[in-house]
Amino acid sequence: MLRDRMRMTLRHLGINASNYKVLKLLPLVYVAWASGKISPLQEGRLVDLAHNHFAIGEAGERILRGWISQRPDAAYFKEGLNDILRLAYAPDEWEFDVDELKGLLAHAEAIARATAQALDAPTSVTETEEQALADIARELGVNDGESRSEERRVGKECRSR
Repeated sequence: MLRDRMRMTLRHLGINASNYKVLKLLPLVYVAWASGKISPLQEGRLVDLAHNHFAIGEAGERILRGWISQRPDAAYFKEGLNDILRLAYAPDEWEFDVDELKGLLAHAEAIARATAQALDAPTSVTETEEQALADIARELGVNDGESRSEERRVGKECRSR
């Protein structure tokens, strides 16, 4: 029953059993779109991660490029994040694992930090990106972590001076 339900919801997102791993990149795309556009640096990182870390294949890359060229709506992002959580807790037939959820949040934060002005600096995360990260953490049931929050707080204080 779960398998049929997952196939139906994934199909609704334009994803199928052969390219469902691309869904792991959706939180990263969500953060990249937080500012209203995806920068070339963020796009490069997304594609690099897709090839070198997530092994999404050609069909998955087409989906990713679609997300990059046209922002999915809020309902799509929410459904996709919920599907990630369901897949993480599904039986082993899906290549998702609960332990990966924190890693997806960390990758999403790395995308937020990808700016030409302050590459990988905690201060480069904007308020809208912080909100997107909080949304992802909430939807995936992942604690956002004190250390990153502290870095962001210090970064905000530096920017306000």
